[in-house]
Amino acid sequence: MTILEGSPQILPTFEKDMVKFVEKSFQEKGVTVVTKAMAKEAIDNGDSVTVKYEANGKEEVIEADYVMVTVGRRPNTDDLGLEVVGVEMTDRGLVKVDNQGRTNVKHIFAIGDIVPGAALAHKASYEAKIAAEAIAGHPSAIDYRAMPGVAFTDPELATIGFTAAEAKDKGMDVKASKFPLSGNGRALSLNQTEGFVRLVTTKEDNVLVGAQVVGVNASEIIAELGLAIEAGMNAEDIALTIHGHPSLSETIMDAAELALGMPIHI
Repeated sequence: MTILEGSPQILPTFEKDMVKFVEKSFQEKGVTVVTKAMAKEAIDNGDSVTVKYEANGKEEVIEADYVMVTVGRRPNTDDLGLEVVGVEMTDRGLVKVDNQGRTNVKHIFAIGDIVPGAALAHKASYEAKIAAEAIAGHPSAIDYRAMPGVAFTDPELATIGFTAAEAKDKGMDVKASKFPLSGNGRALSLNQTEGFVRLVTTKEDNVLVGAQVVGVNASEIIAELGLAIEAGMNAEDIALTIHGHPSLSETIMDAAELALGMPIHI
């Protein structure tokens, strides 16, 4: 299998030190990844496909059994008649909305993949709740601060809130505390020790502003971190929360202890 990726790395919305675990897994499985590659042509030979692409200024050719094209999504808004009623759109065909999902036509709301932002099912569900509250006349506003991003790869990747770099770009004085899965008893018993849990906390008061998880069940672990961000918890709050043993969730507690400068298992 060969993956052609136009960006400098696969999974470009995740940090490089996270993606390297997936790249290693691909390599072990015999998957070739070509980055900064641009597909030019696919020729159907009947029982095979010839793919021509350009990478590093050179034209290359791959002979394959099948080709799967996964180059993003387009909003399916062309035939909704939105322009007839005057709903404002972006150049990409996305519907412009405010922080309640309301368009410029006050009785029309939009959510999900047809509005700007990440095309994620859980984002759409959240936006639907906010829009429904607004329609019912209740005060509500969209806040994406604790919206997780998950890649169901092997190992799984999950991120929420700010990365350390993003927080610093916003003028925040933060630190990153990374606890490896190899220090977790449950991960050891599962023989799934590839990965880590990283907390991004403010230096002044250790408030959690972001987190990244790589490893088994990262998609589940990230939920606790989202709740912690929503609740405005700091590292001490998390470290003093009793986690079941042995469990993967203990990695969150261990990372919090690391942020406080008193790690036990590292």
